Amino acid sequence: MNLRLDHLLDDLRTRTAELLAAIDADPLLVRRQAGPLVLANAAAGLFTPQEPHQLFAKGLVYRRDPFEVVSLPLVKIYNLGEKSVSVADLAGIAAEPDARLHFLHKLDGTLVQRFQFDGRVVFTTRGMIEGGPRFGAQDEDAPERARNFDFLGTARRLAAQCYPALCEPRPDLDGVTLVFEFLHPETRVITNYGDREDLVLLACFDRRDFRYRTYREVRELAAALGLAVVDEFAPPGAALGEQIDALLASLAGTDHEGTVITIEHGHRVVYRVKVKSPDYLRVLKLVVTCTYPRTAELIDADPRFRDWANFEAHLRGLGREQVPEEVLEFYREHFDAHAAYLADCEVLREWGLEIASRLLADAKAEAGAGADPRVLRKCFAARAVKFPLRPLLFAAFDNALDLAAVRKIAANPNEAREAVAKIRG
Repeated sequence: MNLRLDHLLDDLRTRTAELLAAIDADPLLVRRQAGPLVLANAAAGLFTPQEPHQLFAKGLVYRRDPFEVVSLPLVKIYNLGEKSVSVADLAGIAAEPDARLHFLHKLDGTLVQRFQFDGRVVFTTRGMIEGGPRFGAQDEDAPERARNFDFLGTARRLAAQCYPALCEPRPDLDGVTLVFEFLHPETRVITNYGDREDLVLLACFDRRDFRYRTYREVRELAAALGLAVVDEFAPPGAALGEQIDALLASLAGTDHEGTVITIEHGHRVVYRVKVKSPDYLRVLKLVVTCTYPRTAELIDADPRFRDWANFEAHLRGLGREQVPEEVLEFYREHFDAHAAYLADCEVLREWGLEIASRLLADAKAEAGAGADPRVLRKCFAARAVKFPLRPLLFAAFDNALDLAAVRKIAANPNEAREAVAKIRG
């Protein structure tokens, strides 16, 4: 596929109806609708675009009847080495007349776009649009712990607080898509930005010209609106390969993701490609395997691991290659979640024993001394039916209500939390 942005955007402008119709009918894409607006994004089964029109479906917003592009965040950006994108290819594009090269910081957050439609401001992530359905994750790349985080609501509140110019329609931003990286401590992926909450301007799509504005124009717009803007590296080197090597060397040992190499010709961005730090990729791979179920399994396998100090010592003993310092923080989050789950399970166990004891006493009084066990169970059931979580009560009646039994009934933290809310509600 042709990955030149200027060529792709010229194609989108001249074949709008054809490309949007393909996007609208593609079973490998997910579409979310808010009034006349449709947001298109890749479904879980589409790992990488297979057809040219899918390159645009990374948060593209359009409308039907007739088909029209409303907003475009970023066209699919590949990593260096993917799709046969080599340093030599980039060097060739960068060597063309009037070319400029920028090594922009690759921030490790969530993409948010802001545009205007029908006199109002709209925010979206790649997978969710304001005013649209609220089911599912708002960001498919979000870490497991942030699946229920309100990305759009938080981004809009942050904009109102820090960048009020974003919250009201402006004539100078008609037909303009502002693309941000949303940073928040609760949605951290790998890179640790501390307590920073921010919207950082990455790019700007101008629908009037069907082009991405240059980095200089993006910086000028950010200055005019008082926005934070992505900054750039200045790696030394006479050739592109030397600059990339120098940049990766400067990132070694850090948790920073890398860079987006942006090539401009004249007033247009013509190419973007990601170069990720090997250390970042190594940690990312380990974080992907550091899940709550796996952590819970480790903790359950050894009673000593119920204490964080013991569990941490075990993890550190595996060595930095298996558990880098950055990954320890993710294990701690899962450890705390599992500890809270076990505490909720204990609350449920104690509640079940207490309620069952009272009901059994009343059942024995009704059934009489020496009553047949089946009669006693029937008397107990007549009382237990008035309570929630009846399986807990019957397990207690059978003298089988231990922690393992509770965990079969409330199999995960969400179920345990909801069960506790029921008995307290």
